[in-house]
Amino acid sequence: MPIPSWKSGLQEISENVFAYVHSGVGWDICNSGFIVGEDGVMVIDAMMVASLVDPYIKEIRKVTDKPIRYVVNTHHHVDHSFGNQFYLPTEVVSHRGCREAMLTRGADINMLSERWPQYREDWLKTQLTPATVTYEDKMIVHMGDRVIELLHPGPAHTYGDTMVYLPQEKVLFSGDVAFHYLTPLARDGHVSNWIKITNGILNHLDVTTLMPGHGPVSDKEAVVKTLKYLRLVKRTSRLHFDRGSSAEETCRAIRLGEYANWVEPERILINVNRLFQEFRGELPKARAMRFG
Repeated sequence: MPIPSWKSGLQEISENVFAYVHSGVGWDICNSGFIVGEDGVMVIDAMMVASLVDPYIKEIRKVTDKPIRYVVNTHHHVDHSFGNQFYLPTEVVSHRGCREAMLTRGADINMLSERWPQYREDWLKTQLTPATVTYEDKMIVHMGDRVIELLHPGPAHTYGDTMVYLPQEKVLFSGDVAFHYLTPLARDGHVSNWIKITNGILNHLDVTTLMPGHGPVSDKEAVVKTLKYLRLVKRTSRLHFDRGSSAEETCRAIRLGEYANWVEPERILINVNRLFQEFRGELPKARAMRFG
């Protein structure tokens, strides 16, 4: 069954809480969002380049003229974080691991231009802008009466993931901890820990509205679908790893079912290779946050 279509644009998902959703999904386009508080705005995920950020800031300004006080990076990948500079002056906030990954990987403009030539002019304007404020496990921001929790769930999609949770509104900005109709990607993550984390969200976080890093606004169903995919891939990968199969042979054996219709199902090879690293004990230790 083909995946459904959805509209791009701004959606108010709770009072003064907005999702900026893209109908296109891929390596270069992520969702963003923002929260309007009494004295300013918090943006969740900066997006990638000026030509993507500028229209977004115009949408924010249609809603409010309050200053953008915070930009939160849910993780270090370029589609979520390389637009930080275009919101300055503001505090850029991330988990410590996100900032470290940005500094370690840097910004190779030539490589980025080769990978996304449609943004060649944009890359010339790009300057790496990592977080100015970092946290370890949890950070609480008070914007007037609104309580915003920045949660590091533990290594999942990456080792520096952040989720933005509004407990009063029951809204979760999951970043790429949850995918919706784009194939999950574990290239920089830890699949077994990611499975624990998605279980924790389902069992312990009171969420009625969820904005994933990619795909349409959902509820916990996006987490359910992400969890089912991860379990499927891990189960089959473990079986074939123990038999001595290669990653390529394992991919051919996995029956993706509904996930075969998700965008970029070929990510399966990246995910299987990451699982094989995990099975060989090659990944750094990973621990899920304590929910509840």
